[in-house]
Order: sequence, then C-alpha cells, then structure tokens
Amino acid sequence: MLTTPSDRNRLVASLFRDSLEVIHSTLVNLYGVPSDDAFRLEEELLAWFDRFARRPGTVETLPGLRPHLISMACKIGHVYWSGKGDSEQPKDESARRSLALGPEIIAIEIESRLGIRPEGKGDH
Repeated sequence: MLTTPSDRNRLVASLFRDSLEVIHSTLVNLYGVPSDDAFRLEEELLAWFDRFARRPGTVETLPGLRPHLISMACKIGHVYWSGKGDSEQPKDESARRSLALGPEIIAIEIESRLGIRPEGKGDH
C-alpha cells in the first residue's frame, strides 16, 4: 500500500520508465506512428497516467497499474490514426492489423506476451 504522494509519484515514474520500451514499440511497430509523433504521444500518455494513478480508488500496485498503461498506449495509437484522413492511413500491414482489431485486442496480446495479468483476473 502506498502511504504518501511521493511513494505514488515514484511508482508512477518507475512503471512508466520501465514500460517505455514497450510503449514506444507499440506505437511505432504495431501502430506505425512515426517516431517523432510517438515521442509526443508518450509525453501525453505520461501526463494521463500520472493523473490516472492519482485518482481515488485506483489500484496502487505495479501489477494493477501496468495493464492500464498498456491499454492506454494502444488506445492512443489507435486514436492517432483516427484523426488522419483516408490518404494518410498506415500502409504497414502490422499497423493496419492493429487498427482493424482495435486497441483492446492489441493490449491483450501485448499483456499476454509480457505475462501481464490485471489484478483480480484469473486469480481464483
């Protein structure tokens, strides 16, 4: 249990830093986001994640927070292309697959590859 705001800040910063390679790979390789745009989206994702982790009732452990971060990385990659016109859609097959399946499925695939399981799921 995290007892102070500084504990929470350290947890959020540590989790984001430890997940940054996966986040960047998700945006660039799975969603085809250009690297410069991916860096900008990562900054936005960190700001969102910091606010999310501070909300009352949010889980306070790494295993509980990580799936939310991965899921939001997928959503932000999906939304990136939603704002583009048809002529600007990705040509890469992996990115087109990610967009067709949707962010929820891609997040589940990533979590499965990484062995991530949200708290309370599968713990019977």
